[in-house]
Amino acid sequence: MKVFRDPVHNLITFDRESEDLILKLIDTKEMQRLRRIKQLGLSSFTYPGAEHSRFAHSLGVTHLTKRMIERISYSRDEQEIGWYKSIKDNYILALCAALLHDVGHGPFSHAIEKTIGIEHEKWTIQIITSETEVKDILEGYKEGFSQEVAEVIKRVHPSKAIVKLLSSQLDADRIDYLMRDSIMTGAGYGRFDLEWLLNVIKIGQVNEPEIGLSLEKGLSIAEDFVMARYYMYKNVYFHKATRSSEVIINKIFERVKLLNSENKLDIPLELKNLLISDDEKLDNIDDYLQLDDHYLWYCFSLWSKSSDSVLADLCSRIMKRNLLKSISIDGMDLNKLMSNIYTLKEEASKSNPLLANLVYTDTPATSCYKDNYILSSVSNNSEAQEEASEQIFLFDKNNKAYELSTVSEIINTIRNKPLQWQRLYYPKELKEIVQKVFD
Repeated sequence: MKVFRDPVHNLITFDRESEDLILKLIDTKEMQRLRRIKQLGLSSFTYPGAEHSRFAHSLGVTHLTKRMIERISYSRDEQEIGWYKSIKDNYILALCAALLHDVGHGPFSHAIEKTIGIEHEKWTIQIITSETEVKDILEGYKEGFSQEVAEVIKRVHPSKAIVKLLSSQLDADRIDYLMRDSIMTGAGYGRFDLEWLLNVIKIGQVNEPEIGLSLEKGLSIAEDFVMARYYMYKNVYFHKATRSSEVIINKIFERVKLLNSENKLDIPLELKNLLISDDEKLDNIDDYLQLDDHYLWYCFSLWSKSSDSVLADLCSRIMKRNLLKSISIDGMDLNKLMSNIYTLKEEASKSNPLLANLVYTDTPATSCYKDNYILSSVSNNSEAQEEASEQIFLFDKNNKAYELSTVSEIINTIRNKPLQWQRLYYPKELKEIVQKVFD
């Protein structure tokens, strides 16, 4: 038995014989790279404890998948038994998909995706199906197995029960990242009773198989789960300091891309290949796999000494955690806002044009009852990828399904209420001008 100590699940175990494939995948260079990529990117600027990696999250998702399958195995309903048989027949497939679901993540995920122009889900599929150690091991287990794993992650595999374990509103992915992010940041309001949630998990029919909860025993934990996500968005994922650091990172890559196009900056070959090749980027899998947090922090350190004053200033700010300040612009008249921003930039340009470049509006948004933190609509060339479920279902003793908002006043109240915070970011050097313009 291989045992991993984990701050969320305590002991994560894999049998060295029946789950040997999982252990081989864990040891691949593609999976080990995830040790060097933080799960929450730059959130450690706000929450110093948020140093956990995507590697730890991937182990946690695999562990939860095993526990969810075990719980479903206790079902006695004839239909549930049939779905469990489908899951049991594809047990190793489910664990492989759970382990590899994030293998394509890059450092500072959203910023690097915006710069390169390819979402991490596509890189995940490419790593699983291209000439990599991961593919070699999957194909060594069974010919065509890498494509099966990719189909589960793209949510197009014939076994919908397997797909739902990883891609539903109550999947192993969401459960682990909420618990892990809450524990590691110290943000206690994101926690919920994990053991009870697993105890009341059910699988039922809603057009197709859905992972849900017992109506009799699961209503309260379903509400807690949705509210935990609400508070994590509000206080962690959309925290103003974290968003400020992401603004700077985005601007660094924008500047690097511009300077590279003008041949005014020497950048590492791996990064250059990913910046300049539009049609063949996914073929540059070896270059992409070189990227991790350490790689980019080294680049930032070098660029902080660049002869380009804009790039040097941006990199110095991120290296020294000299973040942007912000004010709320929620509800402000659009014309007045645009006029104020124009005035602010004009005043800033008089003293230092670099400062005007750092005036930025940001409007992060999501929904209380629709989770787009992990999964989004993605296509892989001509192969469509289906959307994950957007609702939570509760099943009564007769396996009749009830959508959560129809039986919960709390969820019904918030279900159509978007979470959105509009902020204006600016360098602290402009504080007095901002106060003057926006008062």
